[in-house]
Amino acid sequence: MIQQVYHKYKQLFISTFIFLLLGIGVGLPGAILALLAIISYLPTKQKLDFLLISFLLTFFLANNFSGPLAYNGNLRFIILALTLVKVYQIKIKKLNLAWFTLPFVFISLIITLLFSPLGYDAILRCLAYFFVGYALFNLVNILYIKQNNIGILLFYFLFGFILINFVLLINPSYYLVGRFMGLTGNPNGLGMLLVFIYAIIDLLKQRGELLGVNKKFILINIFIIVLLILLTGSRTALVSMLFYTLANKVLTNKKAFVPYAVLATVGVLFIYYISLQDLLTFIGSNIELRLNSLETASGRTIVWKVAWEEISTHLWYGQGFMYDNYFIKDYADKYIGAVRARHWSGIWSSYFSLLLNVGIVGVIAFGWMLFKFYQKATLKATAVIYIITILLIGITESWMAASMNPFTPLLFLYFAIQNQPLKHTRIYQ
Repeated sequence: MIQQVYHKYKQLFISTFIFLLLGIGVGLPGAILALLAIISYLPTKQKLDFLLISFLLTFFLANNFSGPLAYNGNLRFIILALTLVKVYQIKIKKLNLAWFTLPFVFISLIITLLFSPLGYDAILRCLAYFFVGYALFNLVNILYIKQNNIGILLFYFLFGFILINFVLLINPSYYLVGRFMGLTGNPNGLGMLLVFIYAIIDLLKQRGELLGVNKKFILINIFIIVLLILLTGSRTALVSMLFYTLANKVLTNKKAFVPYAVLATVGVLFIYYISLQDLLTFIGSNIELRLNSLETASGRTIVWKVAWEEISTHLWYGQGFMYDNYFIKDYADKYIGAVRARHWSGIWSSYFSLLLNVGIVGVIAFGWMLFKFYQKATLKATAVIYIITILLIGITESWMAASMNPFTPLLFLYFAIQNQPLKHTRIYQ
């Protein structure tokens, strides 16, 4: 199977490697040149495959603000524009779920135009929410219509990305204060990304799109994901991963409902009557999960109190896209000083960020968008679990309030796959 995949996607894999290598070696000009040359060189059938892989890879790496991968921050705008042009040229008769983002985008745009102190940049980031969705939903729709093995291609790309991060475990330069940050440049970011990736691979498996993949590779993939999450020290990613896995067992399998419900009840009672810190210390997780910062969520609760005071002054409508980061930076500059703790670098909650940016009206529009995505999902039980999982992640991470991060494209990718006709299924729905 490996040989067949290699021979089929040999040009694609080599092209992706050259694309990444030129970017690292030359920077943004090299990456753009490689991107345009490869798109022109590849056979027609593989152009869109490469576009999807390079799009995802660029967004995965876009949070590197320094070092040899920092060029991806600017490259993502180029690759988004190129993808929009390519997918617009191909006409297909299938609903693009990006249209469901429009109420959220429209409300956010009006609020941004009226109140934002950030001007043009905030307007572009607001519009990008629709453009990223339009590009990915359309691209995935086209690929599913034109070929039957897009799931296998996605699996091996994601597996390759995870495997590279696994290899980098031996390199001390990919750690931040003892926590592994991999290619993403941030431990929490990598942990979140792995949860999103795991959910997509699990969806492909449930849809029966990985029947041609050796089960050993899937198990190895899961093992590495769990290991990397533990090494990132991301408590949010760990809890979200556990929830997703257990909830899937309960809601997608009637026979598993009773034993897992009992296990969950015992677990809740156990944690209720036994100190969580004592328990984690007993199993040797004191360093990785940073028990001394559990109570304040690594300083997040301090920031949330400040954020809520600001939110209460414009609860319904917010102050426009990107206002969350603008506000907390301005507050820290005025009242904390130049030397300050890391938690003053962000809001650290999607809900506080959304309320700061677009208020209650915008939050409702965001919820409506997720609901419409759910309605179009083929595996609805799995979709519910996925939505709850990403909402859990949103409690301590501000990913929902941004359009150009690595996570919003994966949200769109997940529901783009969910929206495809179901050919095989391996679970109870």
